[in-house]
Amino acid sequence: MMKVNDFLRYEISLSISYEDYFRLIYDGKYLIEARLGPDRSFIAKKSVYGNSRKKAVQKAVQWFWKDFKGCLGPAHKTMTVDDPYDEVAYDDDFACNDLGNKYLDEPTIERLLGDASGELARDDSEGSENHPPNSVKRTKRRRKQSVQLTSRLSQSPGGTIYYRMTEMPQGKGARPRTKNVKLASKSLDKALREVARRGLDKFEKFENNTPAKKASSPKSKQAA
Repeated sequence: MMKVNDFLRYEISLSISYEDYFRLIYDGKYLIEARLGPDRSFIAKKSVYGNSRKKAVQKAVQWFWKDFKGCLGPAHKTMTVDDPYDEVAYDDDFACNDLGNKYLDEPTIERLLGDASGELARDDSEGSENHPPNSVKRTKRRRKQSVQLTSRLSQSPGGTIYYRMTEMPQGKGARPRTKNVKLASKSLDKALREVARRGLDKFEKFENNTPAKKASSPKSKQAA
């Protein structure tokens, strides 16, 4: 039964070899309106509904394994799901391993590769039944960068937060130096409280090993 919020229609396409198709018939599995393609493989279509392409792909994979029980091999070698609403779009945060970006049909792959301007390529790796390959892969690894939380606080890709302190050296022409102080906090609110608790915002210089000069006390005047 279709849920109320599963109102978007997607189309599953199966490309089945000539031999596999007739083996399905012998096993009592009939694919309605399957047609024979030029490469002697049968193309079968089936509609699936969901509230997003990711949900539709999830349903398609479940249907594939439930109905065929592995007799057609891995799903990624046989099945694709279309993208009628252009949900698969390339940007800086595009994730090749996201389920919503898998099992792409040929028109979607061509559009995606064009939008990526060389930053994506087809994923031709073999994969396995439990670990299917992605439809596309990145041509080079992305470098993860730190996130600037405030003008002084930054967070590394691993989640560590640092507070940037500045030393203003004395003397003409001397350049200021910076030092990142590692914090124990993992969130911005806690980091701000930690900075205040440790007093890091009370001064902007490194620890100086040079002992401070003691102020000389004025000599007491001797009584006449």
